[in-house]
Amino acid sequence: MEHILIKAEGVENYGSMDMSPECVPRPLNDNNSFGEYVIIAKTIFLGPHWPLFAGTLIGFNIFAYLMMRNQLAHGHDITFGVIITIVQSIFYLVVGLANPGIANDSSLNYKYLGQLYTLPNKPQQRNVWYCEKCQKIQPARSDHCPFCRVCIKNYDHHCPWTGKCIGGENLLHFWAFLISTIVFFSYFITILMDQREEAKNQ
Repeated sequence: MEHILIKAEGVENYGSMDMSPECVPRPLNDNNSFGEYVIIAKTIFLGPHWPLFAGTLIGFNIFAYLMMRNQLAHGHDITFGVIITIVQSIFYLVVGLANPGIANDSSLNYKYLGQLYTLPNKPQQRNVWYCEKCQKIQPARSDHCPFCRVCIKNYDHHCPWTGKCIGGENLLHFWAFLISTIVFFSYFITILMDQREEAKNQ
């Protein structure tokens, strides 16, 4: 890690509360950090809350198994139950294992080196910014996650149930998972309520 000193003569807005005309050094980190993520085979990204993700996945499937066993006991077809369980599990796995959009590219450090002291130190929608935690110049619409300890491109939120952040790379998968989960629970709860109505009418 190196400290780069740049004279900011004539600059009125330093873009950071901790800046002053004396040009306090802003370190630039060129390391490709993945924060708290565990990377497996360069394709699987496990977030810091992966045990909660694994436990939730197991919980979904145990619930589906119990519901379908109950359906079979009442002589009902379980084809749709099997399909929606598989679909929901696949979307959940994709969200929980995919790269959420980790912003660890150091190329912006050199592209905006001359503007290092004029950049804001908080996320911007239309401009790059300097992250004091990652010590890097980060792209617009990214944000630093305190749980994952890394910046995420197009950051939406941190979801402990999926074990990681939801960002630009897995946001669509996250919405697909939410929709499939609504169908998943709606189907099984409706079947359960129908069975109770049948039991009352007997």
